[in-house]
Amino acid sequence: MDLIAALYKLLPLVSFVLNIFLISLVLRREWRQSRNRVFALLLLSTAMWSFALFGMRSSPYPQGAASAMAWERVVLVTVMGVAVLFMHFSVLYAKKKPHRALIPGSYLVWAIFAGLAVTNQVADRVVGVTLAGGHQGWAAQFTSLGVLYMVAIQAAGLLGINKLMLTYHTTRSPEERNRILYMVVGAGLFLVGVTLDFLFPRDIFFYPFGMLANLYFTALTTVALLKHRLMELRVAFRSGVTYILVGTFISGVYGGAFALFRFLFQAQESTDRLWSSIGAATVVAIALQPALAKIQQLADRWLYRERYDYLQILEQFSRTTKDMTNLQSLSEALTGLVCKGVQAESACLLLPAAQGHHFYIASASGLTPAEDLRLEDDCPILAWLRHHEGSLSRKDLGSVNSHRPLSPEEMAVVGAMQAELFIPLQAKGQLTGVLVVGAKLSDEEYASSDIDLLQMAVDQTATAIENARLHAQEAKRLIELEQLEKLKQTLLLTVSHEIKTPLTAIKAGTEMLALQEYSSPTSPKGRLLRSINRGVERLERLVEESLDYAKMQDSNLELDLALTDIKELYEETISIASPAIRAKRQTLETNLPEFVPPLMVDRRRCERVLLNLISNANKYTPAEGSIKVGLKVERSWLITSVTDTGPGINPREQDKLFNVYYRGEAADGKTASQSSGLGLAIAKYLVELHGGKIWLESTVGKGSTFFYSLPLRDGHESIGN
Repeated sequence: MDLIAALYKLLPLVSFVLNIFLISLVLRREWRQSRNRVFALLLLSTAMWSFALFGMRSSPYPQGAASAMAWERVVLVTVMGVAVLFMHFSVLYAKKKPHRALIPGSYLVWAIFAGLAVTNQVADRVVGVTLAGGHQGWAAQFTSLGVLYMVAIQAAGLLGINKLMLTYHTTRSPEERNRILYMVVGAGLFLVGVTLDFLFPRDIFFYPFGMLANLYFTALTTVALLKHRLMELRVAFRSGVTYILVGTFISGVYGGAFALFRFLFQAQESTDRLWSSIGAATVVAIALQPALAKIQQLADRWLYRERYDYLQILEQFSRTTKDMTNLQSLSEALTGLVCKGVQAESACLLLPAAQGHHFYIASASGLTPAEDLRLEDDCPILAWLRHHEGSLSRKDLGSVNSHRPLSPEEMAVVGAMQAELFIPLQAKGQLTGVLVVGAKLSDEEYASSDIDLLQMAVDQTATAIENARLHAQEAKRLIELEQLEKLKQTLLLTVSHEIKTPLTAIKAGTEMLALQEYSSPTSPKGRLLRSINRGVERLERLVEESLDYAKMQDSNLELDLALTDIKELYEETISIASPAIRAKRQTLETNLPEFVPPLMVDRRRCERVLLNLISNANKYTPAEGSIKVGLKVERSWLITSVTDTGPGINPREQDKLFNVYYRGEAADGKTASQSSGLGLAIAKYLVELHGGKIWLESTVGKGSTFFYSLPLRDGHESIGN
């Protein structure tokens, strides 16, 4: 029996023994887990497939056709079982609840095809085939149902692969992704092998494809399930392909050169041909050196393209995070980049706590849970990183014990973080963070190039992370200030309400005194009563403005909208302001159109806006000056103007005029000491609350004009200076 015949018959037996051995390993690991028990059944089905295939191939030819067919029925049942059990295992591994009919339906399909296989409905007989080298063997002759049988196997296998790939794309653990790749590659080989076996009677020249795929499938999947750390599959594959291609190229060049020299010098004696060959080898070696360097560079680029990809990602990361101020996003981006770039199992970023004296984990990749892990400021590791340059590896932790050894609690934290490397983040000479990197997926030690890449990533992000941390602290302080501001507004609202009651009592008292005991306006008692009344009116106005401002700040001021005759409202408001204007011997001119369309406004708030503007004009216009109130319709806006002949407003003051508590300075440098600084701010807020806009135009020495607009209908245009 030659090698081909031996492989044909003995490979199934080898697979059977291997699968039985793997079953013992799986059940010994964690047999209580459902996925492990299902995987053990998968291995058992694969072992039965291998044993039945051994029985079929061992059946004598040509008189053993009946025996071969009996074994083939077992093969057909167990192959379908492998696909269904793999799909079931993938669902359990993915930990995602499938459709409730998926698993029972798959087993039902298996049972149906098992019945069809046993009754010769899938394959009705076995036929003799000739292997390479002239050896005779058996192959199943499939019926038309055999195509459906193969489709069902492919569907179950592809569904299992799909479940694994979904998990691959959602998991953040590099180790888990590598493990899934092992399983997917093994399952893919299984499906290819089964398909080729199915097509064998259609002139495929050799037959052990399915059994070879069986061996690869069970070995790869079992190793992935049991082994904690796996060699990076993509790197191993590319490494093999790269060196095969490079070796093939070199062999081809040398072989071609030798063949050429042998042809050119075939008439020479053997000694001369030897020297010719040596000369050919020398020439080729010299000429091939530049090409080999280029080829090796290309091979390394392809083989280690994660490193090149990492550098590209690092550059993109630098551009993306340059203006980023979110500390959590920056931290997660850094740890994710590190895990991907150097194929680390885990990475976490330690940052100093805003309160307390410790470093906490700001973000982590590949660590769960990591929230409670922390290193105190006096930890020897942090002390070493503060006073030394470069990174610190786990095996060198003994060198940090210059002050004191690591405590058991600190060693436990280091172990929980799976730390292999500690890389400091520094800004302005201070330790502002520590990048903790776990072991590599390949179990190799970190090379100097890996550490250089990690240091590069840290250097590029240290300042950005420190800025983001400071920004987060400032944001927290801003929230606290906003809370204080809200407290201030609540206090203002409460005090203003409380003041209204005694003010009402004082005002009523002065009025009663004036009625009960008449005094001449020029008498001391009359002047005193008028002074009290003016003070009370001023306090009432301040209280009213304070209440409005408090409601504005708390966003609780609501408009009482109603269809309002604006012309009538303005005439009433002007009549209220007229006594103060007459007292300063000022003239008031109104320019109101005959017809003004009614508006949906809050009547009381609109009166407040106009009254505030007229009061300001009255206050800043000198005696015997003039004030003008105008009203016009422009497109979809109703525009009101209040013009005075006061000293005007300095240009540098105009942008600040509507700020809260700002009391404008006139062109002559005098400040409105009688103003609360709330009137214009409230007017602006009320106008904008109606959907309008307020602005001013002023010329120093000639006066000022305040404008505000109110929309006539929904959907207004922007207007203003």
